[in-house]
Amino acid sequence: MPTTSRPCGQLRTALDGALADVNDRIRRLMGQPASKDRTQAYQELLTEWGDRARADVEPAA
Repeated sequence: MPTTSRPCGQLRTALDGALADVNDRIRRLMGQPASKDRTQAYQELLTEWGDRARADVEPAA
């Protein structure tokens, strides 16, 4: 069964920009002192990241 792979090192779509935005927000958040608010914000960002990344997954046949 043939598979399609993405070329290494190339940006794919605007989705990459959206994920990069979430990644940047996560990095900035991790620079803050640990707190319950930071933990909650981190959880929300991880959920957002997962939702955006999931949009790039094709369903199995």
